[in-house]
Amino acid sequence: MNKPLRIVVAVAALGLALPASSWVFGKQIETALDAHYGKLGELPHFRIVAREFDRGWFRSTETVTFELNGELLRDAAGAPGDEERSLSAEQGAPAEPVRFTLRSAIVHGPLPGMTTIAAAVSDTELVLDDSARAVVARLFGDRKPFELNTVYGFTGAGTATLKIPEFVAEQTDENGAAMRLTWQGLTATVDFGRDLRDYRLRGEVPGVQIEDGSSRLTATGLRVEADQRHIFDDEPFLFAGTQKFALAELKLVPQGVSGEQGGAVTPMQLKRLTYDVNVPVKGEFVDINAKMAAEVVQVGNRNFGPAHYDLSFNHMHARSLADLSRAVMGVYRGDVAASSPQAQGEAMLAAMERPAKALLAQGPEFSLDRVSFSSPYGEAEVAARLRGNDLQPEDLGNPLALMAKLELSGRMSFPERLLTDLQGLGAASSQDRQVDAQAMEKLLSGYAAQGLLQRDAGIVKSSLEYKGGQLKVNGTLVDPFSMMAQR
Repeated sequence: MNKPLRIVVAVAALGLALPASSWVFGKQIETALDAHYGKLGELPHFRIVAREFDRGWFRSTETVTFELNGELLRDAAGAPGDEERSLSAEQGAPAEPVRFTLRSAIVHGPLPGMTTIAAAVSDTELVLDDSARAVVARLFGDRKPFELNTVYGFTGAGTATLKIPEFVAEQTDENGAAMRLTWQGLTATVDFGRDLRDYRLRGEVPGVQIEDGSSRLTATGLRVEADQRHIFDDEPFLFAGTQKFALAELKLVPQGVSGEQGGAVTPMQLKRLTYDVNVPVKGEFVDINAKMAAEVVQVGNRNFGPAHYDLSFNHMHARSLADLSRAVMGVYRGDVAASSPQAQGEAMLAAMERPAKALLAQGPEFSLDRVSFSSPYGEAEVAARLRGNDLQPEDLGNPLALMAKLELSGRMSFPERLLTDLQGLGAASSQDRQVDAQAMEKLLSGYAAQGLLQRDAGIVKSSLEYKGGQLKVNGTLVDPFSMMAQR
């Protein structure tokens, strides 16, 4: 075969291979999306009501309509004092579901759009009716309110990038009060693995501000990061790994002259707020460790920062935890989700009973690792730990057996003057505050005399340990029943 003929054959082969491979990749993406939506369909309060996939040789179009359970939105949007909403919830009147539709234009690989090398590239947008389109136009002008670009790799992994632009929304209620929402946009990137078994998330919201006639709430510098993976292949919503949330500042000020006075709202400010969750896998068990901290916690003219709230659930049997998660989601997916709050609670307890007993029988430990905050008089701190020693499911119905197997420990430390200040917060005069201070001194002295408290250089301390049916306070064995009788 001469050289020109070989070139012609190669070009012809490539011309045949590209359409064939493009068709194959189109089928591959359709199959992967089938699996993805199958997992999403297991979420409570959320379902896929319609899905169409129109596959071509080089391009495909997918249209999906989702439905959010109205009960979820009603619970999230409900406000104290909304009597009509509360009445309908108590009577079990179901809230209307909310539907929205997404349409994706998918270009098949291996050279989608001749711009990159990938199995496919998808661009997704909201499908809006005329009325919704008019509202969106007022907020975003000619910009798209929602942009989602997804690049699918050849191995089933991929990267999704979401953008929601900034906007300003204003509204006036029936009383003529104006509300203004300023949204500074959102960007997020998700790198996901094959079959969504793992993902890495990076997201940012520069700022949000809500103003009404009484207050202005501002949040700036929100960042979200996550690096998680499935614990079990058959449990799509149980992940191990890390999640991190950071907020530069959250500030609430009353609306008025200089923004400092003139309203009933108490000024508050949080700075450098962080919330970290770590879920490591340890054989058949997982730990769930959550830590929240803020460098500044300003309430009125008092700063209680730095403040910490650390909570742990350790030695949690992973499979039992998965069973408990499925039981909870099963309740919300059933008909009981639209029933009264009482019926929902009863159904929830019934569904959780078996998996909760199995989980407790594996010896989990619940630990309030630290709750602490600062004051002008020193730091206040509380910590506690609770675990079961060889608990059996039948022990949960036997109070005596349960008390014999529970282990509890805790400690606390408070500045005395802080306790006195808190006691006198509602005092109307200096004389009332003096009376409150005397009452607090009498109370602390009485507890110290019984050995329940230790007083050291203006700091009140105490520790307790309960194990094997015995209680120790500050290292001394005590009888809680006799102490109650003395009082």
